[in-house]
Amino acid sequence: MCFLLLILYEQLNRQILLGQKSKDLVVYENYINKPFPNGESLKDVEKRIAEFIGFIKNNYAGKTVAIVAHRAPQLAFEVLTKKLSWEVAIACDWRNTKKWQPGWKYIIID
Repeated sequence: MCFLLLILYEQLNRQILLGQKSKDLVVYENYINKPFPNGESLKDVEKRIAEFIGFIKNNYAGKTVAIVAHRAPQLAFEVLTKKLSWEVAIACDWRNTKKWQPGWKYIIID
């Protein structure tokens, strides 16, 4: 079995997602369709992660890929791979449930 460690440097990191440096509490539910000030919406993140998933499928099919990302991209993986709504993904987020674990597994199927 081949393993590939791909560390994704999230170019649109927290500063770009939120449009500014902020440590304030963010109510993610407010930004599902509406962009963060000077940033992007969670639906925008979903579209970007869907494109990234397509890249993974085309270039790393059958391989194990490790991804390092911030909250919004991780939630987008929840939405896309588990067919969850944004509301459910946010509500079930480990940051809300306090159920952190050392890694999450997402299966990408055609």
